[in-house]
Amino acid sequence: MKKENKTMKAQITKLLKNKVVLITGGAGSVGSSLAKILLNYPVHSVRVFDNNEHALFKLSHSLDDPRIEPLLGDILDKDRIELALLGSDIIIHTAALKNIEITEYNPIEAINVNVNGTINLIKSVIKNKPKIFINISTDKVAESSTLYGATKQLGERLTNWAGPHIHTTKFATVRLGNIIESRGNVFEVWNEQAENKQPLTITDPRMKRYFFHMDEAIDFVLQCMLLVNKGEIFVPKMKLYKIKDLASKISKKQRITRPRQGEKLQEILITEEEKKISKERENMWIIQNYS
Repeated sequence: MKKENKTMKAQITKLLKNKVVLITGGAGSVGSSLAKILLNYPVHSVRVFDNNEHALFKLSHSLDDPRIEPLLGDILDKDRIELALLGSDIIIHTAALKNIEITEYNPIEAINVNVNGTINLIKSVIKNKPKIFINISTDKVAESSTLYGATKQLGERLTNWAGPHIHTTKFATVRLGNIIESRGNVFEVWNEQAENKQPLTITDPRMKRYFFHMDEAIDFVLQCMLLVNKGEIFVPKMKLYKIKDLASKISKKQRITRPRQGEKLQEILITEEEKKISKERENMWIIQNYS
C-alpha cells in the first residue's frame, strides 16, 4: 500500500472511530457497498435506512454484524427521519429515484423523493446537528437534459446552500459517474440479454459514458469525507468509454435502438463554468460554494 493511501486510511479510521453513520437508501447499490466497507472501520454503528424491507433483511443477514442497524423508513416521512438522525454523527444521503425512464414518467414522485426528501433531511440535520452531511449526486446534473438530472441538481444546490449557512454541520456533495456494478445499469441489462442469447441493445454506437468500479466510488466517498467543509461539490476524474466498445466485450451481437428522452451522446462530469470556480486535484475537481 502506498504511503499516501496508508495516511488517508489512518485519517478515515480516526474520523469514523465510535461514530454513528446513517446511510439513506442504505439497501441500494452504493448504500449497501458503503455499509459493508464502513464495517472495516471502528464505527460505533451503521444505520441502514431504506423503504425496502426485503432488501434491508438480505443486507443485514449477509453482513451479519451487530453494528448494522436496519431501519425501515422513507425520507418523505419527517417523523421517521427525526428518529433515524437522533444520535447520528455522519449522514450519507444516497436515497433517490434514479432511473431516467421511470422519473420521466413519474415527475411528481421524482421531485418528492429527490428534492423534498433532501429538504426533509437538511431540516432534520439543522435540528439534530450531526458532524457531517454528504449528499451523493450524479454526473447527470452537468448540463442536465433529464428530470432525474434536474432534481439531483436541486439536491446539489440545497446542500451547497446549507454549507455556509448551517454552522453546526459540515456539508458536501459527491458527484459520481456511472458505476459498473450498480443495480439497474446498462451492464445488468446486457448480461441478462447475453444469458438469453439476445443481441445487446445500444441506443447509439457513438454514445460515450464515464464509468468506474464500485470500490473506486466508495474509496472516493471516504476520501471526500475528510475534505468536507462548506457545501463543496467533489467530482472525480473518471475514464470516458465508448458504449459500443464496452458492449463488444460481452457480445458482438448488438442491436441499435433509439435514444431515450433527454439522453445525450456524451455526458460530462463538470461544466466549464463549474471549472472556473473549482480547485483541481490529481483525482478530482472541488467545486467551491456558489454563494
